[in-house]
Amino acid sequence: MTNQQQPLLTHESVALSLAPPRAPPRDSIIRNLYTNPRSAARLSHLFTSTSNNEDDVDDPEHTTKTSSYESHNLQSRFLQLLQDGNHLLHHSIHPHLPSSLSLPDQLIRFIGRTLPLEWQHRNRDNGNFRSVADGMVKLSCPMIALSNLRLTHEFLNLSSTKRRRRIRYGDHHAMQYIDLFLPQHDDTQQESQPSTRNNSSSDGSGNKVPVRGTLFFVHGGAWGAGHPWMYRLVAPAFLARNFAVAIVGYRTYPDSVNIDVQVDDIRLAFDELEDVLNECVVPVADDAMDREAAGTIDDNDNGWVGNIMMGHSSGAHIALLLFVNMLSERMKSSSSSHLSGKECNQYPWSLPHYFVGLSGPYDISDHFDFEAGRGVEQISPMKPICGYTRLNFDRASPAKRLLTNLASFREQVDSADSTNQTMQQITPPMLLVHGIEDPVVPFTATSDAARKLKSCGLTDCHEIYLEKTEHQEVIMQFMMGGPAMDAVFDWLRGQRRHQNAIGRDGGRKVKLQSRL
Repeated sequence: MTNQQQPLLTHESVALSLAPPRAPPRDSIIRNLYTNPRSAARLSHLFTSTSNNEDDVDDPEHTTKTSSYESHNLQSRFLQLLQDGNHLLHHSIHPHLPSSLSLPDQLIRFIGRTLPLEWQHRNRDNGNFRSVADGMVKLSCPMIALSNLRLTHEFLNLSSTKRRRRIRYGDHHAMQYIDLFLPQHDDTQQESQPSTRNNSSSDGSGNKVPVRGTLFFVHGGAWGAGHPWMYRLVAPAFLARNFAVAIVGYRTYPDSVNIDVQVDDIRLAFDELEDVLNECVVPVADDAMDREAAGTIDDNDNGWVGNIMMGHSSGAHIALLLFVNMLSERMKSSSSSHLSGKECNQYPWSLPHYFVGLSGPYDISDHFDFEAGRGVEQISPMKPICGYTRLNFDRASPAKRLLTNLASFREQVDSADSTNQTMQQITPPMLLVHGIEDPVVPFTATSDAARKLKSCGLTDCHEIYLEKTEHQEVIMQFMMGGPAMDAVFDWLRGQRRHQNAIGRDGGRKVKLQSRL
């Protein structure tokens, strides 16, 4: 089978599919058994010699018993296999498992081994990691600006207070703010001053901007870095399609002590944004939805789409945790048309209609093993912000948190079928996108998360894998245009066609409500 028939099947993607925890850690004896049989054979002699010396028993019968006991040990059985089968010494047992690291990974592991553990922890916990990560982004900005003058002009335009509205929320911490961008209309004058809930226009809908929906975007940065301005160029593609765009800032580590604080920040931002949107924007007129005849939807269509919750990298993980919390709240209320007592049509901004996750690490325990394989698990903010222990890692993993909440809900309703039916009713469509050659967060994070979410009843969960695409390329394709952006908009159009199909009653178009 050629690469043209299977473009996702590359040496890099196969290697990533076998990264820890799917394969033994690098430098372990079991890993050597797979990748270096000759070395493992030498280890087998050393292992046998060491075992006999430790026993220090000359009795042949006792030695036989010891050898028989050791044969039940997994490591010993592999070693025995190598000793008995000399033909295995001439080739690797697992030909697809990489026997050597890439140059960047070698450098990262060397730095991780060289720097003292205390130094790594201190610089992680005092904010130096954040300063270095943010500084590297700032250093790359001039090169990006010189390479694409159009994007530079767009970025400067969006940075103007005439386009950007700064909304504070929560305790007004320096990181707790939203950058809101509204589409421009010739007949609508937008306020130029920074926005708060008190200075937004609220005297009728005459001055409100009609929009097809909103994008609620949560930026990434390994839970310990990143700012909304770094992702500002995500907005133009959605503004051109008549969406309001909100890029959310939140407290990163060490200002945020754990993952629940970050999720709470995002929830506060979502609620604050609802109040602001109610005062400055309005959904497109109902007759625009009626003009969506026979599912003929394209980028020139001005019909209502809905609210999209989207995150990239660690931002996708945080956003999905909030999404799971919202689903759990709705399960407890056992209602398919209300959330916190607000009706969908009366309060169109109070809930997401779609979830889109980009290159997210959704299982923290698995991702910790992957980071350990790269040698960055100690300096990465993920370990402290997700609770240090495997138990807390599971609690910080969206699918596992949802499973726990479902178990509690099933005890109340005494019916697994009722639980699954409720989940299908209240869950909006979901899309998880990942680059197949992502070396920072392997694509298996998305495939595993989708499988677990579907097992929880979230059957309307879709996956898209992008060939020859790495971690940052996914979000850059939203900023500069590319397959990731095209795939998401194509998916949204497909979802609207589907909703139009189920929304007709005997040829008559009926008004649809969001399922969340």
